[in-house]
Parts: sequence; structure tokens; C-alpha cells
Amino acid sequence: MKKEIQPVASADNELKQKYTQINKLYIKTVKPIFKKSCFDCHGNTTNYPWYYKVLGVKQLIDSDIKESKKHLDFSKDFPFISHETPLKDLDAIGKSVNNNSMPPFRYLIMHGDKKLTKDEIKQVDKWIRESKELLK
Repeated sequence: MKKEIQPVASADNELKQKYTQINKLYIKTVKPIFKKSCFDCHGNTTNYPWYYKVLGVKQLIDSDIKESKKHLDFSKDFPFISHETPLKDLDAIGKSVNNNSMPPFRYLIMHGDKKLTKDEIKQVDKWIRESKELLK
């Protein structure tokens, strides 16, 4: 007797298609925002500041980047590399963006141009809402 595995395969394909849709919108609308404001710590394209070579600062920055990537790494697009589910990642991003905890204040002291604008926050929120709706 053959085992029926198609429903699981079908569900996997449906989820992959949803992720693909979410990723396309991410690349078009949100990735440029994250590239400007998040990739130094959460991506694979860190632009080190001039003060990176100051004694003690290098270790602090390296530690911050390592810790940041443990939580969320944008290097591979959506779904992101993380220790959570894609849905929980979307919730965490939304919370961080809306309560202005990302980028962190100590980073913004020297990189004020990395702060998200109100329009950028709206774009990220819209992408999160649409993505979560698609994943329901």
C-alpha cells in the first residue's frame, strides 16, 4: 500500500510560494531600507567606521555584530536566518522598528543618517502586515 505524502508536499510547496512572494516584495521595498540602516550589524556587508581600529572599540563592534546576527541575519533575504520562525521574525522586526530600538541609540550617536524615517517605518510596517496576512 502506498503512503499518501502529497498533502505535506503540497503544503510545503504552498509555503515556499508564499515565502517567494514575501521575498519579492521585501527585495523591492524593504531591503533597500534595511541595507541603509541594518546591514552593518545584521547583514554580510558591514561598513566599518573610521574609529573601528581604536583600542577596545573593535572588540565592542565585533561583539555587537556577532550578537546581532545570532538574533537575525538578513544575509540570505526572506525567510531570514534566525533562531525563530519567519512569522516571529516579522513580529520582532515590527516591534523593533516601531519602538525605535533598532538601530540602537549608541549606534545612532555616530550614524544618525541610519535612523529610519517615518516613511520607511510605514513601508516596513506595510510589508510586515501584508506578509503576515499571506502567512495566515
